[in-house]
Amino acid sequence: MALSLVIPFRDEAKNLNRLISSLKEQSYNNWELILVNDHSTDDGVKIVKDCINQFRVPVTMLNSSDYGKKKALLYGVHQANNEWIITSDADCTFHPEWLQTMASYQKSTHADLIIGPVRIEEKRGALSWFQRIDFTALQLSGAAAALNGKPIMCNGANLLFNKSLYLQTTLNPHIASGDDMFLLEWMKQNGKYVRFIKAKKAVIQTAPVGCIKDFLMQRARWAAKAPAYRDKEILISGLLVSGLSFMLLSTLIIGIWQIQLLYVFGISIGVKSFVDYALLRLGKTFFNYKLSFASVVLLQVLYPIYVLSVLMFPLFFKIKWKARNI
Repeated sequence: MALSLVIPFRDEAKNLNRLISSLKEQSYNNWELILVNDHSTDDGVKIVKDCINQFRVPVTMLNSSDYGKKKALLYGVHQANNEWIITSDADCTFHPEWLQTMASYQKSTHADLIIGPVRIEEKRGALSWFQRIDFTALQLSGAAAALNGKPIMCNGANLLFNKSLYLQTTLNPHIASGDDMFLLEWMKQNGKYVRFIKAKKAVIQTAPVGCIKDFLMQRARWAAKAPAYRDKEILISGLLVSGLSFMLLSTLIIGIWQIQLLYVFGISIGVKSFVDYALLRLGKTFFNYKLSFASVVLLQVLYPIYVLSVLMFPLFFKIKWKARNI
């Protein structure tokens, strides 16, 4: 099975050497690498050109004629020589048998879209820890839904799909991000076969965001595309998470004047902590992280504030990606 790995990049010079080193270690041989430059302003293009001859497989670097990651990705898919496309991001690293594992799974399942697992790289600091646990909770929820035949989320950092089907989609080109989620929506709406791959060798690592402002910017960018969703399962899951967070935050704030509500807040936090701890424990070995019940309780207290901050963020700051206004 021949694969085309398409990775758009913009101003990723600090990550490209690590990405390239990881890709050169892939055990799979039947693939090509397509790196699409989205108008980088750093030395990324030079780094890519210097490494092209170091690969055992064909490597192509393209310069996107349009602007934005979504357009760069589409351009790369159009230029791909193979019918099966796998996508990732320039700040990721991979298990040496990642491509082999993904290809083998497609052969055995005949899925039209395969959702691969993603984990946040472990680094020091409270923000890195919060991102890792928060993102893992999203991954576990998404994996559980997909394994139950009702996928609600995916990540473009680790997707495998059929090229012909991808080129039939529109992916809401007027929205800067969301190439992954809108693709999932289209696949579901058109009755295509979507699977999640539960395999450690398929897990890829991505770097955490470095500061709180950039972290909230990233999450606000993710949330901004939510109004364009049409899939009921995706919408309901998002509304439930947001609604519960607002309920907890409201209970805490009003509880300053109505003491009884603080008991409700405490009981709610306790129940939710037990449920979330049980879920997160299931993923400890697979995603390789440490977790205590006390840390989950702390997350429950912080989470409503975090959700509110993400939703309020666009009121005070322009949402940007790679120095571009979104």
